[in-house]
Amino acid sequence: MTDIQQELAGRTANLLAWLYTMRQAGGYGGPVAHWWQNRFRYTGVGLDWRYEGILTGFALLAGKTGDVNRFRALAELAVADLRAGQLENGHFHASRFEINPGSPGTPHEAAASLGILHALPLLSDPEAALACAKNNVDALIRDLWDEPRQGFNDGLNSVGRVPNKLATFAQTLMTLADVTDDEKYLDYAKAALADVLKYQNADGTIHQYAANAQDGDGRFFPYYNARCVPPLVMAAEVFADEQYTQAAQGVLEFLTRTMQEDGAWSQIIYTGGSHARWARWYAGTADTLLAYHAAAEPIPEVALRRLLDAQLASGGFMTAEGFAAQISQRHQAGARLNHRDIMPVVGWNDKVLRLLATLLPEDTPLPDATPQDVSVAIKVGRSDAIFEETSQFVRIVSQKDPDKVQFDWKKSAPWAHVVHFPLEVR
Repeated sequence: MTDIQQELAGRTANLLAWLYTMRQAGGYGGPVAHWWQNRFRYTGVGLDWRYEGILTGFALLAGKTGDVNRFRALAELAVADLRAGQLENGHFHASRFEINPGSPGTPHEAAASLGILHALPLLSDPEAALACAKNNVDALIRDLWDEPRQGFNDGLNSVGRVPNKLATFAQTLMTLADVTDDEKYLDYAKAALADVLKYQNADGTIHQYAANAQDGDGRFFPYYNARCVPPLVMAAEVFADEQYTQAAQGVLEFLTRTMQEDGAWSQIIYTGGSHARWARWYAGTADTLLAYHAAAEPIPEVALRRLLDAQLASGGFMTAEGFAAQISQRHQAGARLNHRDIMPVVGWNDKVLRLLATLLPEDTPLPDATPQDVSVAIKVGRSDAIFEETSQFVRIVSQKDPDKVQFDWKKSAPWAHVVHFPLEVR
């Protein structure tokens, strides 16, 4: 193998080993650090967009590595999580990621169902899995379709439009139409994509949100813009319509001109050009790089290297850098990572798994994993602390007094013990 093949294979093996430690009864759990909210007390299973990357990654790795039996077993276990956690109304339990254990969640349920659809060829009982995904998609259509405006609402009690969520839903709808030969799903996909295009500017940027399905909000998140690209690329092929190709290319041009020298992107860029730079994603950058790949464009090497170097010894990838500056937007170079920065989160690491599986060359066996325990100096608020992770637990202790435990999570437990933490932790 070449050096990069060997590196990708080794990092994938260690990520899989870490992911295994994050399983508990019913699925993949763990804390969630996010721009919007955080979940450090609830550490239970989330049947959300983490299953998009997990299932797609398993399906790709089955073909790339030749270890079909291993990844079939893993995929079937993940599909069983979703089937067991599907409610009578078709939605999934705990499908709101950073707002878990709430339900239903967008784009999380559509993303999870997309993962199921990608894994169908690998499964021994694809019909049962397809029924699960179809029931979920039908529930989303039933509960979110806005007949007067001919589009999909963001939630049960929200008329607003969120283009990146609609793009994910459109990709699921197009994939389901292909599997079932039911063209009604294509009609709904076109409606979802129409709102994505409606909120794209001439410079390629796509608004994050449109309250009441009216004007965009003037906030442009590079990450969420990037998530629109693979669905748009797919739509160009499915509908033989170049407007989707042009829309995807516009987003890529936005990403390219806003990438910083070290391969990172600001969190938000506003109308007028001002930035909210912090926090800057590590693991989530995988979706941004996947956008380049989906559009058959070269992945920026500096951005890929920054992502790969964010893998911890445990095998998980750090979430971000600069969460401590989220409010002030004043980040000190060389400052210690915040507890939210360093915490590896399944719902971000699945995106890395999908990217690594996509980039891994054909016929590349994975080596034995070599995960190690982690101990890193961090900050919790203004206090110095130590982040510790093993295959069994994640713990944060005071650096001054190691007997003072601030965060203690046994990885098999749906709740963590949290004390002496700042208010952003819920």
